[in-house]
Amino acid sequence: MKDKKAAMEMSVGTIVTIVLLMSVLVLGLVLIQKIFNSGTESVDSINNQVRSKLNNLFSEEDSSIVILLGSSKVAEVKADSSSFGVVFGARTIDGTSSSRERLQYRISLQNDSDCINKNSKSFVESWFNGLNNWQNFDGYDGDKSESILRFSIPKGTALCDQKVYIDVKDNKLNKDVGGAYFTIKVVRKGLF
Repeated sequence: MKDKKAAMEMSVGTIVTIVLLMSVLVLGLVLIQKIFNSGTESVDSINNQVRSKLNNLFSEEDSSIVILLGSSKVAEVKADSSSFGVVFGARTIDGTSSSRERLQYRISLQNDSDCINKNSKSFVESWFNGLNNWQNFDGYDGDKSESILRFSIPKGTALCDQKVYIDVKDNKLNKDVGGAYFTIKVVRKGLF
């Protein structure tokens, strides 16, 4: 009788241990997913927090064009990303008020990049809308304008790097504001 009771207590203890370990495993996976998802700088909308980050970049970098990607200016994008967003901003040369039509930007690609060499130019160009065309910024406030560059990396894209150029012009002054760039690094799609 003692053996049956001991065996029963042991099996209950084993089940409790397994349940606790599974709970810890699930919580660990959730934590890892949050860490990896916070590492990408994809932006869905421009809100006050994003504008504040852009304003900080303007004051820190003393530049006319800023890109919200950190100092490395690299956007790590998983292949099979349906809509990845990179926020950038520009300010007028003379410090006067901007408008939706005053500042315009154009996106172009470095032609001898790794992605174009591994895939094809037309394939990489298909990731973007309005490539090589002058476009109005999404919003403006004071002397600054901001926009989100959205692009999609199709499933099956080779792992590669693509340099993307952003040129900005001031239509009121009929002058170039300047240019900036960032790099898209296509990375392997992980578990999350």
